[in-house]
Amino acid sequence: MGKLFDKHIRLFDGLIYERDAYDKRPGCDPELICRGLEPITDIERRGMERISTIDFELLMHKLSSIVEEARDVYMNLSISEGIITADMNCGIFTASGDPVIVGTGIYFHTLLNNGQLKYINKYYRNDPSVGLTDGDIYFFNDELAGGIHCFDMFTAMPVFWEGELVAWVECGGHQGETGSITPGGFAPTAKSRYDEGLHIPCMRIGSNFLLHRDTLDFMTNAVRNGFVLEADLRSRVAVMMQMRRRLLREIERRGVEYVLGGMRRILVNGERNARTRLREINDGIFRSILFNDEHGTFFGLTRVPLTLIKEDDELAVVMQGVSPECPTGPFNCTWHLARAATAVYLFSYFFRGFMPANAGLLEPVKYYVEGPTLMNSSAELAHGLANQVASFGTQNLFVAGAKMLFASPHREAVQAPQSRNYSLPIFAGANRRGYLSMNYPGMINSGGGGARFDMDGENALGFYWGPWTDAGEIEEQDDRMPQLSLARKLDKNFHGFGKFRGGTPILEVSTFTDHQTCCMSSWGSCDKVSFNFGLFGGYAGPPNPRFVIRDTDLIERIKAGDDIELGQYQLLTKRNVKGNYILSSSSKDAETFKPGDLIIHSVGAAGGYGDVLDRDPQLVLRDLEEELITPDVAEKIYAVIIDPETRLIDVAKTEERRAAIRKERLVRGRPFQEFMEDWLTKKPADSVLEHYGNWPEPHLASYHKPFWGLYD
Repeated sequence: MGKLFDKHIRLFDGLIYERDAYDKRPGCDPELICRGLEPITDIERRGMERISTIDFELLMHKLSSIVEEARDVYMNLSISEGIITADMNCGIFTASGDPVIVGTGIYFHTLLNNGQLKYINKYYRNDPSVGLTDGDIYFFNDELAGGIHCFDMFTAMPVFWEGELVAWVECGGHQGETGSITPGGFAPTAKSRYDEGLHIPCMRIGSNFLLHRDTLDFMTNAVRNGFVLEADLRSRVAVMMQMRRRLLREIERRGVEYVLGGMRRILVNGERNARTRLREINDGIFRSILFNDEHGTFFGLTRVPLTLIKEDDELAVVMQGVSPECPTGPFNCTWHLARAATAVYLFSYFFRGFMPANAGLLEPVKYYVEGPTLMNSSAELAHGLANQVASFGTQNLFVAGAKMLFASPHREAVQAPQSRNYSLPIFAGANRRGYLSMNYPGMINSGGGGARFDMDGENALGFYWGPWTDAGEIEEQDDRMPQLSLARKLDKNFHGFGKFRGGTPILEVSTFTDHQTCCMSSWGSCDKVSFNFGLFGGYAGPPNPRFVIRDTDLIERIKAGDDIELGQYQLLTKRNVKGNYILSSSSKDAETFKPGDLIIHSVGAAGGYGDVLDRDPQLVLRDLEEELITPDVAEKIYAVIIDPETRLIDVAKTEERRAAIRKERLVRGRPFQEFMEDWLTKKPADSVLEHYGNWPEPHLASYHKPFWGLYD
């Protein structure tokens, strides 16, 4: 890197930073997974030299249309809940295996599932026992081979033209059930990868455009809902066939050099545009730090810091000082996933406007992810919640990236982190169509958006991992899944406060009916500590533990015709439903439930922006009228005095109260040095730090700097 990196960053000896913390194994080659774009081929170079700017724009639009059509087809053909609500990806890749253009609900899929294609090219293509021919169909879901976790399953098909490999098409997403120890795939108590079910690094499951029946029998027999698995595999093949036909038609019309040269130019332009954007940002070092409290098999703190070093047209992302990997649960990430997850922020905000999203955008970005740690873990551990761990780095990136962008020409992209305080139920049981359904509900796609520098965050904005998702129709969800949804709403006081407030998520209240036996597991974190940060004085989104009410009187009251308000705030403050109220760890293994038991769940709320005392009182009044806040929040948090009878703002009393609070703040304030003398003596209980590493710096026996990340 540059002078700032060399001066201020010291990497620890004996740890891995620039690749996955495990060695090559059958089907998995970390060197292939972690390297950047493959070299330009001769045919790509000739095509790049020939294609005009106008023709390039036309081709890019055509390729975008191909993958967007594929995305819509896949969502409509699938019967898997995750795919239907857009936890999926369809893409076109170069013959070398680099992702060129994608139709996605999940941005980090753009940068994953390509190491497997490179593995096929290097190890299988010329192997006489495997080979590679037109019509082959490959399957992969192993996180060690370049994926996310084994619940995200992908298929790929080579595209040949006149006997030569010219491209790949790919399709896949969150299938869910894997035959793990917990129905529905996510196993919050898994202690090794062998507790998590089916792991296939890269396997040919079809040839001549047909799936192999014997392979299908093997795969469907390995999971609980084989019917859904096979149906979804067949839908993927149909989608890939359509992408292949569309791409070959374009080659037939325009010529192979034109298409392949245009595909490479997309990647080259991605890198060029990214470097242009980086040069517009001030050089500097920007930091953020996150603490997690919930790890599936234990409650306690772990730490993930992030440092950005921006110099000229390059950016270094350093995740150093990370807590050790987790040997007792599934909160472990891989280097390549930590890298890919940053695309959620970089593609949506930092590099916004440089569409299409592709691997070229990250060519100027260098990653140093410390391992073995929970962000870059070794091979034999459970990785089922690697997606949750990857988001630790992404949430930090929202904060550090906002600091970078604030003083740039791109301040409009400054935003607090989106909802990621997950407490997500995984329902498993027979649905109303008579087959086993095991997945999460669509409300996962309705998290709140972070507050921006000039406006409130959007309510129920979308999925954390990507912008093109849909929570789905509730009646259709009730038909496809085993639970019954009683309510969906935006709840009170469920966002980060600030000059501009964070977005409120959809809250869903579910129960079960007599026709089925249903079990539910759940996963998440942020039971006590939020990492939906606020920005520049804004409040964080609140923690989000699991909330269940068992043995309720709900069914009897519904039969009696009672009008019952269901919502997290109402139930917790008024207890207007009788039953056993249980607030617990968000990560719990499967439990059975009965009719009338209530599950109250959401993906958490986003952070606010700026000082609450700077919020326009009229916006506070609007939130109150829309029932997003309660009167005590208006008065105690925002210091807005509202007449209870007229519902009008008392301007004089509001200004007086805000002035008094500002004076109180000055009285409580202390000089920095005085504050630090006391702060450095504080330490959590040893029981909370069991898996943290050394306190406060996990990799050093003693550390006395006033800030983390200073080692000189």
